[in-house]
Amino acid sequence: MATGVSSIHTRPLRPSFPSYYFSLLNSCPRSSVMASSSRSFWASSKAFHRHKICNIQRCSSASMCSSSFQFRRDTFYNSSLVDGKPLRDVTEGYGFGNKQSWIEEAEMVKRFRAGGPSTKCKDGAGLNASYERRTRKDAEQKIQTFSDGREFGKEKIQMQLTEMMNPRKELVTQNSRNSMQSNFTEEAKRHLLSSKSQQLDELRFDGVDDSRELREVTSLKILKTKNNMQPNFENGVSQLAHKLSQEKTFAQIGGHAAITKNVALYPEINGRTTDVPTQGLEKVFESNKIPSLYERLTSLYGKVLVVNTVPVAKKVVWMLRKWYSHLVHACDTEVAKIDVKQETPVDHGEIICFSIFCGPEADFGNGKSCIWVDVLDGGGKEILAEFAPFFEDPSIKKVWHNYSFDHHIVENYGLKVSGFHADTMHMARLWDSSRRAKGGYSLEALTGDSKVMSGAQLCNEKELIGKVSMKTIFGKKKLKKDGSEGKLTTIAPVEVLQREERIAWICYSALDAISTLKLYESLKSKLSNKSWEINGKPASGKSMLDFYQKYWQPFGELLVKMETEGMLVDRAYLAEMEKLAKREQEVAVNRFRKWASRYCPDAKYMNVGSDTQLRQLLFGGIQNRKDPDESLPLEKTFKVPNVDKVIEEGKKAPTKFRNITLKKIDADFTAEMYTASGWPSVSIDALKILAGKVSAEFDFTDDTEDSLADDEIGDDLEANTDVVSRNQEQEKLDVSKSAYGTAFTAFTEEAEGREACHAIAALCEVCAIDSLISNFILPLQGNNISGNDGRIHCSLNINTETGRLSARRPNLQNQPALEKDRYKIRQAFIAAPGNSLIVADYGQLELRILAHLANCKSMLDAFKAGGDFHSRTALNMYPHIHEAVDKKQVLLEWDPQPGEDKPPVPLLKDAFASERRKAKMLNFSIAYGKTPVGLARDWKVSVEEARDTVDLWYKERQEVLIWQDKRKEEAREKGCVRTLLGRARTFPSVAGATYSQRGHIERAAINTPVQGSAADVAMCAMLEISKNARLKELGWRLLLQVHDEVILEGPSESAEVAKAIVVECMSKPFDGRNILKVDLAVDAKCAQNWYAAK
Repeated sequence: MATGVSSIHTRPLRPSFPSYYFSLLNSCPRSSVMASSSRSFWASSKAFHRHKICNIQRCSSASMCSSSFQFRRDTFYNSSLVDGKPLRDVTEGYGFGNKQSWIEEAEMVKRFRAGGPSTKCKDGAGLNASYERRTRKDAEQKIQTFSDGREFGKEKIQMQLTEMMNPRKELVTQNSRNSMQSNFTEEAKRHLLSSKSQQLDELRFDGVDDSRELREVTSLKILKTKNNMQPNFENGVSQLAHKLSQEKTFAQIGGHAAITKNVALYPEINGRTTDVPTQGLEKVFESNKIPSLYERLTSLYGKVLVVNTVPVAKKVVWMLRKWYSHLVHACDTEVAKIDVKQETPVDHGEIICFSIFCGPEADFGNGKSCIWVDVLDGGGKEILAEFAPFFEDPSIKKVWHNYSFDHHIVENYGLKVSGFHADTMHMARLWDSSRRAKGGYSLEALTGDSKVMSGAQLCNEKELIGKVSMKTIFGKKKLKKDGSEGKLTTIAPVEVLQREERIAWICYSALDAISTLKLYESLKSKLSNKSWEINGKPASGKSMLDFYQKYWQPFGELLVKMETEGMLVDRAYLAEMEKLAKREQEVAVNRFRKWASRYCPDAKYMNVGSDTQLRQLLFGGIQNRKDPDESLPLEKTFKVPNVDKVIEEGKKAPTKFRNITLKKIDADFTAEMYTASGWPSVSIDALKILAGKVSAEFDFTDDTEDSLADDEIGDDLEANTDVVSRNQEQEKLDVSKSAYGTAFTAFTEEAEGREACHAIAALCEVCAIDSLISNFILPLQGNNISGNDGRIHCSLNINTETGRLSARRPNLQNQPALEKDRYKIRQAFIAAPGNSLIVADYGQLELRILAHLANCKSMLDAFKAGGDFHSRTALNMYPHIHEAVDKKQVLLEWDPQPGEDKPPVPLLKDAFASERRKAKMLNFSIAYGKTPVGLARDWKVSVEEARDTVDLWYKERQEVLIWQDKRKEEAREKGCVRTLLGRARTFPSVAGATYSQRGHIERAAINTPVQGSAADVAMCAMLEISKNARLKELGWRLLLQVHDEVILEGPSESAEVAKAIVVECMSKPFDGRNILKVDLAVDAKCAQNWYAAK
């Protein structure tokens, strides 16, 4: 198994040779083209200057160095500048300060041209003499050599070096360049064979062609493979090495030799193809039967440079920073020991390899343009550490696909990632926000789409630029017991693949970086050709690439910083809340079981979390909606855990499970919702229809409640009793019949119907508490989402069609509403000791944006007047409210004066809470494009009544109706709508849309400009906050964004000062100003936890 290819290159020396050096060479009788080989050979390393080709210092011809010559040499050194410094300083800094060697080599070449090797060198070790000492036996070693180089005129030379058995008389018939190059090759072979190791696979020495500005590398490669060795090869090598070790000149060859053991041979050397050890690829693709992919990956392998040693890593990093820092670099990591769906990459996962690709113009030797770095086994961390200067260099542009993940993974090793240039995932979303139906935004889906990749630069038609999934290359069908293939596909762990399927793995992982760069090239081209329009007008001739660079590029980097910061969580508080929640859940479970057991005795043992058992209990005997021939039985037996240790008949001891029989409750329950398979739904939404609204107004008590009251929950929980306390008088309330659900009428007796609604409401409580436990309380205590600092690091993503942020691992944006947060989940999010939190929230942001976009006078006036917008909406919708306000029976709003505790008369929002609630729902429903049909469902009224209410709303706001009609027309004609800052949401299926699809598109056309513009405002506000110098100086950092709300953490002593700055930034988010026609209201508070700041 190959462990990689290593390449060492010399430092660039510009210019490598002074002008008088070439003058000396050109004065020789032979062709001046010799200078090229001599120069490349000389420049190959510092080793040449330490060990001369010949002991030239003892040659009599050395006396030709006259004082005048010395003067010219010193003059050149002091006058020539490299990067603004004298050449003397540059060469000495690089270790190339041996000026005498320049003259000595020139002297040697001059004598060689004049008549062969010098006879005055010690031991007669001239360069061509070595060829005369070679025998045919030596030639049987079958060492095949190749070289590549470049002439001064940038003409690429490809030649195969003369085999060692050729006599000198054949050599002299060739041109001077081939002769000299062959001599150099011979000395390189002697150097190889004289090495202490007998298992060397590769020798490579490189030089820098100083005539090219890009300093192209000239290389010599000598390869051998053990598989092709002749039987007597080892003995020949041993004998020749012993012979050469007796000579004192073999170590005095030029060239910077890079020797690596056990390297993988790669196919392309100056366009010449050798056999590639692709047995691993053949094995993989023989089972998967993908010949075209095999051919392309085989070709790709020849372009990958494997780095698996520290010296090689040092050299590669030097080249990246010195030669290719002006290019864009695509980077990608492969990570083990992490569940990417469940675990945060912060302090989780281990890098096993990574790849870097900056385009085909980069050459790390022999056409190797992609770097693959092995950090899996011993020495991996040291190799990774060598790349710190590359990753931390802000001047080197780096592009990633899903930058957040790779950033955290790399920084887990103590490196700081800088130079973020683009995230191709964000670029793709900006170019086309509708790709969820086209495969999404994975690297494989994007690079596999010809429309997405049409802007990429291809070298040839066979170049593989699309990512290939791990399943495609390494997936294997799981075998059944009989040995046949099953349907499931299994993939070995990535660290196993890297060791056992090494060649295929190198191709797979290197392809990620190559595909990322190609994707970046294509998306950059597409965005640059897509005009940036604001309000239907071009933004000063700018493109969406300008938009990305101005907004989304810095925003993407900010989101990663926020993820790194994370939020501190009080796990002890959550643990206590978990205990309390489980006890309350058990109370609700027992209440439901107690009621159900009156009609079905075995119901007290049932699993209330089982949809099958609940369906049998409530809807037994019902027909399937899709298949009338199929129906539920009236009673059915279930196996349940024997928690009560009941000894069944015929058994001597309690068994682990017992059988229970559930029969339908004798009542006519009506099913309002059905599953996809045609059975009545028992989801929480379906149960709420049965129960009605009593779940929010009625609570259950039974004998278990006394034990709950006696439990000591702790001081923290005593402060929480206002939320979870039991109102014992609640049972005595005379709840109106309208509050009960459909279960009320399922019984003939009214009392039974009331009790059924309360029992099913208890079941809803079980579901609600279970949701809080499973979605919030338990996940927030997990180590999979937290780092070593104990802070929770969620993933923030720009992956919604409107541009709103989403969060996962965990979804911190999905916090329960305050009125439903019975366990105060937000109270668990705390500031570190000595710090405070600032929670700042926009007031009615989306409605203000709607007023601006539609230029609605009524709405603009209402916002300018201030107060509660939803109360003002109710005032205009309902005449009786208008009359009450005119008679001063209620107040629209109240500004308390010193000494006043309550208003003189009730506020509108209190006196007409139901109407205000409908007005609020209506405001947002219209902003989101909801139809009267949807409103009728929400309000539980007829469609006609809902339509009348909507018409009444539009009567005062005709501008909104006109604006919405224009957006629908825009979606139909242009296939897209735009946000405030010009982001587009496309509707590719609008042309052939069905009636239902057209309705969805029209609602999205109304909703996107509002919600998307709100996302634009929040983004700009966060960018303003992040770049505020004063906030940075005070030590305040952004932690989280939840819709229209941002959370910061910083020192408590500067909390009030920081709060004022945050409010200012959010009020004027567009580069310090507000471009809307209405003010942006911001409410901000400082506290020690999130709940207290709401």
